[in-house]
Amino acid sequence: MQYRFAILAARVVIVACLIVAAYECLLFARAEYLYREDTATSVPRAVALVPFNADYQTRLAAWQPQRKEELLNKSVALNPFDVEAWMQLGLTAELQDGDAKAAERYYLRAADVDKMFRPRWTLTNFYFRQQNPSEFFRWARATLEITPYAAEPVFAQMWLVTQDAKTLAAVIPDRPNVLVQYALYLPKEKQFDAIPPIVQRLTAHVDARDAHGYGRDDLIGPLEDRLLLAGEDDAALEIWITMVKAHWLTYAAPTRSHPLTNGDFHNAFFQHGFDWAIANPEGVTITPIPVDKRLRLTFSGDEGEHVPILRQFIPLQPGGNYRLQWLTEADQVTSPSGLNWRIYPLEKNAGPDLKSGDVLAPGAASWDFRADAAARYAMLTLEYIRPIGSTRAAGVVTIRAVSLKEIDAAHEE
Repeated sequence: MQYRFAILAARVVIVACLIVAAYECLLFARAEYLYREDTATSVPRAVALVPFNADYQTRLAAWQPQRKEELLNKSVALNPFDVEAWMQLGLTAELQDGDAKAAERYYLRAADVDKMFRPRWTLTNFYFRQQNPSEFFRWARATLEITPYAAEPVFAQMWLVTQDAKTLAAVIPDRPNVLVQYALYLPKEKQFDAIPPIVQRLTAHVDARDAHGYGRDDLIGPLEDRLLLAGEDDAALEIWITMVKAHWLTYAAPTRSHPLTNGDFHNAFFQHGFDWAIANPEGVTITPIPVDKRLRLTFSGDEGEHVPILRQFIPLQPGGNYRLQWLTEADQVTSPSGLNWRIYPLEKNAGPDLKSGDVLAPGAASWDFRADAAARYAMLTLEYIRPIGSTRAAGVVTIRAVSLKEIDAAHEE
C-alpha cells in the first residue's frame, strides 16, 4: 500500500510540475508577444507579466520617459550586460541632465560589456561633443578598427578636430578596407599629398594577389586619373610607383627620360593612370593582343570625323627633347590615314598641344618634339581625324611597338 501511495504522490508532483511549466511557457510567450507588439500599452503589460526581463525594462523606459532613469537602472541591475540600457543612461545623463561625468561612466561601461561598433562610435561622438581630442582620437581609432559601415562620418569628424594630416594618418588603423576609404576621402579635404603614404600602407598590408579585391582597378585606378586631371600629378606618380614596387602593377614605373609604360603592349591595359586607356570610339574596334605584343585597330568606315583612340599620361622633363617611335602595319588603310599622335600638356600655363605627322606616312616611324618649358606631365594620345578630301578609314592598322625617350638634340644632330 505504501509503495502505491508513493507512486501516486510522485505522479501528482510530476503533473503539477508540468502544469506549472506549461503555465510559465504560456506566460513567457504572452509576454514576448506583447513586447514585440511594441506599443505604449503592450510593453507595460509584458513587464507586468515578466518583471525580471531587462530588455522589457529598457524598452519600457522609451515608452515612459518620466520614469526613464528608474527603469534603466532597474534594467542594468537585472542584467549588467545590457549595453542598450547603459548607453541610454549615458545619453540621458549627458543630454537631459547635463552630467558629462556620469554620461562618460555609463558610455565606458557600455564599451566594457560590448566590444562591438555601437559603444565605440557612441564614445567617439561623446568626446567630439566634449571637445576632448585625445580621447576622441583614441575612440575614433577603436571605431575604425571594427566598423562594418562606411568610415566617412568618422573621417569627417577627425578633420573637424584638426587639419594636421600626419596626426590624422596616425589614427587610421592598418586595416585595408579603411585605408582604401581614407585614400578616397582625402581629395574631399584637398589633401592630395597625404594620399600616397596611405596607399603605401595599403600595399604593404595587401598581397599583390589580392590587389584587385582591395580596389586597385575600380578605386585606386580612377583616383589616379582624378589626381592627374586635377593637376596633382606628383601625387599620382608617387602612388603609381608605390603600386609598381609592391607588384600591384607588373611593369616598370615611368621616368622623365623614359616616360612611356607598356609600349610593347605585352601587358593587358590597366586603363588608368600611367598606362594605356582605350577610348572605345564608335566605329573603331580596338583590340589589345598581349600574347602577340600588338594592338589591332579596326576601322569600320563609319567612325566619326575626329575620334580619340588611345591615351596615356606621361611625365616629362620640362623643355626636354623627345623621340616617339612606332612600328605599324596596315591593311586597306593608306596614307593619309588621319592617324596622329598628340601631346597635351597638363599644366595650365604650358604651351599648346603638339601633333605628329601622319602615322602611316611613307617612311614615317618617329616624331621628335620638344616639351614645353612648363610641361612636367602630359597626356599622350593617338587620334583619328579624317583628312580633308578623303573618305573615312576602313580597314585594319596594327601597332606592334611604341617607344618614347628623352634625347640629346645636339648630339642627335
